[in-house]
Amino acid sequence: MAEDLEGGLPTAGDGSGPPPDERAILYQIIRTVSSSVDLDEVLRGVVRLIVEGAQAQSCFVWLVEGGGRLVLRAASDRYAQAVGRAVLGPGEGLAGWAAEHRRPVFLPDAALADPRARYFPEFEEERYQSMVSVPLVGKDEAVFGVIGIHSLAPRTLTEDDARFVIHAASLVAGAVENARLYAAARRRVEALERLADLSVRTAGASRVEELLPAVEEVAQVLLRADEARVEVGEARGRTAPPALSVTLAADGDVLGRLVVSRHDGEPFDDADRDLAGGIAAQAAIGLKKLDLIERLTDRTLIRDLLADLAAGRLDGVRERARRLGWDQGAELVAVAALPWRGDDRDDAARLDAIERFEEAITAALPGVMFDRRGDTGRGLVPVRGDADRTADELRAALGPASEPLPLVVGVSSSFVGPTAAAVALRSAAEAARAAPALRDGPGVVVWDDLGPYKYLLGATADPAAPDRHRAALRRLRDYDRARRTELTRTLEELLARRGHVGATAEALYVHPNTLRQRLTRISAVSGLDVRSEDWLTLEIALRLLRLEDAIGQPASPGRTRPLS
Repeated sequence: MAEDLEGGLPTAGDGSGPPPDERAILYQIIRTVSSSVDLDEVLRGVVRLIVEGAQAQSCFVWLVEGGGRLVLRAASDRYAQAVGRAVLGPGEGLAGWAAEHRRPVFLPDAALADPRARYFPEFEEERYQSMVSVPLVGKDEAVFGVIGIHSLAPRTLTEDDARFVIHAASLVAGAVENARLYAAARRRVEALERLADLSVRTAGASRVEELLPAVEEVAQVLLRADEARVEVGEARGRTAPPALSVTLAADGDVLGRLVVSRHDGEPFDDADRDLAGGIAAQAAIGLKKLDLIERLTDRTLIRDLLADLAAGRLDGVRERARRLGWDQGAELVAVAALPWRGDDRDDAARLDAIERFEEAITAALPGVMFDRRGDTGRGLVPVRGDADRTADELRAALGPASEPLPLVVGVSSSFVGPTAAAVALRSAAEAARAAPALRDGPGVVVWDDLGPYKYLLGATADPAAPDRHRAALRRLRDYDRARRTELTRTLEELLARRGHVGATAEALYVHPNTLRQRLTRISAVSGLDVRSEDWLTLEIALRLLRLEDAIGQPASPGRTRPLS
């Protein structure tokens, strides 16, 4: 016959209290629960005393954990191996029923025949005839656990035994609650200590291979998980309960995720998720720091590599190339970027332009090694397909033709190996400097497309050097600038058409008589008799003058620095 005993202590003097020897056991319980705040120690002492007081064969203490489950947290020595492993779902078994209905359950005989009973083979429950389950109620009136006792025949539990367990439960409840609060506080302190230690280890980590094991170790311990792993990069699939996945993010960038799992099926609660979030945040900061260090290290390596290549110092190139992943057998082109001289934007805008160009070529052409200094830059670019296609990619990196970045980009001939790099870097820089002589706006200038300018770039361009033709043409250039005339261009067109007046006039959209007047003015200003001068010499001098203007006149006075 089963009886449900109403909860609560009998009042003093109602004749229902325990006999004197049981009172002594209750006093021992009071001393036990008052002597320690260690939950496991308290529960072990309570189990021993309740078995002694009720003269039962076994005692079990179940505590409510995540999801309303009852997890075995203490048991008689015979069944101690089941602690932490035996679990009851909400409302399951006699203990689950007692917790859900907030009432004790007393089964004096045939306990397993009760439909509420849950059979555990490891508890040998077929041996037991009598069972009692009593809920543990906290100060907030919430049930946080259940105490159960089992007895073998011929000893049958009585109502007095059941009341004794009820008395014991009322004494134990407060102690268990305090011990759990203490354990929770201790876990919080441990969490703070381990998070602080993780912060130190994160700050000291110099490689990802050092950081990730530290994060996984802390996550596994603090979240009581059987497994913890950090996945860097894109997520590798979904996780199913009882796994918890937390995103690693820093500065708006998703860097990966932290995944922790428990094999016993215990779900993660809000506190676990908050703690996992803190660990993930530490991991994300560490990954971001290492990424920054790696990029700064690579940038320094690239800068040193380009400086050595440009100077022909090849001793340290091999090691730097290895660290940067440069395949020295691959075909490359050198590039040099300068601000367009007609750009009148402020310094911040000019810096933004070169940064955007670097980002664009790095994204479009994997393996680029680019060194940006102020508003200029130079680098090595792997040939994609062929040199022409690579030049097209560089043009695309400048943006749409209608509104390109205000830069001129010089591109060398393709080359292989570090020995040829010095010449390539120099030719790319010269192509960028010569751009104003060939273009009316920003764009890409390929060394191989410079025509005769390739040969003129090696000629002396010292303005102080005595040269009658260049001095005469400078006077003509200065006259044009002062009066906004086009005498220099008129001379260029005449030389290009080998002195043909009609073709030159047509190219300039002027009448032949107007052209003749200009030629008279050219002679007067420059002192040159165009008809009698050597036209090849004049043409070369004009092209050198253009290069002098392009290379010697900065984009904006005092702001453009030469590539070095």
